[in-house]
Amino acid sequence: MTQAGEARRPLRICMVHYSDFHLDSRIQRQARALAERGDEVHLVCLSEAGELSVGEGKIRIHPVRRPKASGGPGAYVRGYGHFLAGAMRRVTALSMRRAFDVVEAHNMPDALTFTALLPKLQGTAVVLNVHDTFPELYASKFGCAEDSPLVRSLKVEERLSAVLADRVITVTEEARLRLEARGVGVGKGLVVMNSPDEKVFGPPRPAAAPPADGGPVRVLYHGGLAPRFGVGTIIRAFAQLGDAAARLELRVCGSGDERDALAALAAELAPGRIDIAPEPVPFADIPRELERAHLGVVPTLHDGFTELLLPVKLLEYVHMGLPVISSRLPVISRYFTDDDVRFFPPGDATALAAALSEACGDPEGSRALAQSAGQRLQSIAWESQRERYVHMIDHLAAGRRRSAPSRRARTVAAEEPARS
Repeated sequence: MTQAGEARRPLRICMVHYSDFHLDSRIQRQARALAERGDEVHLVCLSEAGELSVGEGKIRIHPVRRPKASGGPGAYVRGYGHFLAGAMRRVTALSMRRAFDVVEAHNMPDALTFTALLPKLQGTAVVLNVHDTFPELYASKFGCAEDSPLVRSLKVEERLSAVLADRVITVTEEARLRLEARGVGVGKGLVVMNSPDEKVFGPPRPAAAPPADGGPVRVLYHGGLAPRFGVGTIIRAFAQLGDAAARLELRVCGSGDERDALAALAAELAPGRIDIAPEPVPFADIPRELERAHLGVVPTLHDGFTELLLPVKLLEYVHMGLPVISSRLPVISRYFTDDDVRFFPPGDATALAAALSEACGDPEGSRALAQSAGQRLQSIAWESQRERYVHMIDHLAAGRRRSAPSRRARTVAAEEPARS
């Protein structure tokens, strides 16, 4: 840590993630939090090469040319393996030019921590940032039993990956406890929640009511399109809406291989009422989508993976003052009550249709729910989450400086270009 009156040395951080920076809100939020204060953040990921000036710092993007995996388990294993190999080469090369203070691996896969083998040997701290619990996700995605060979092997991979990490970040307390229950990250855990960043979404908006003047009521879903996220439930709910809710229109902004199938289902069951965006909407455009909406829907199904989630889309709806209709899932119910959100049983299209009709027909009741939800969101606002995250980075970097060999302190290296 810096002494009083001593200028803080900008840190050099590397983040490794098998995703596109421009579509990944969690990566953006944390990278910007560091760059704003003058740190240099290097992203090894799927995005095009580039450099962004953010505050007093820089975000430099180093691409690993691998397509995003899709298909069955074998295709994902191959995709992860190819990216892991390419990312390890890139992180090693960057670290040899000039050592990092911290390398942060954002799963999936958890094994991305192994891209930091050389930095670890140099004394660099390593963080495993668990966006999703890997074994639960794959059990959900591929319909595997918890004791299947695939899920057991992923639990081994998870434990080995966490051994290399100095800290293990999760997005909810429930996820942290689940990991520690199977011996992952015990004593290393830190919860950093996916709260909306005011620098992206602006300050929290006053609670808003759906229009009562007979105009259209725009419902928004933004997020993943995989079956576990329940977009099909919304489409089937719209097919059941009566004339009293004829004003409701649905906009779906999401990413995933299921887009065409969902668009076909929407055209069949609710023609003219559902707009499914033909391409993924960049995260930078999501605030505009939220500004145009009147209601937000979180239709996530319930399984061993989703019961650990507090969906970021829900927090963004609340931040923007939108009334929310949501599946009643364990973590959501811990943070929000029936005074904040209209709940319905996961996967129940009939109950969702009734909730949509009620929200449309009771604008002031919807506003009251949104106002109460906004008050609850204040307790987990990004400012407090950001402070927790940045403090962890500073603590790890200070430990690296104390233990670093003295010859490294004398090393001077030229800045590398964004593309190597």
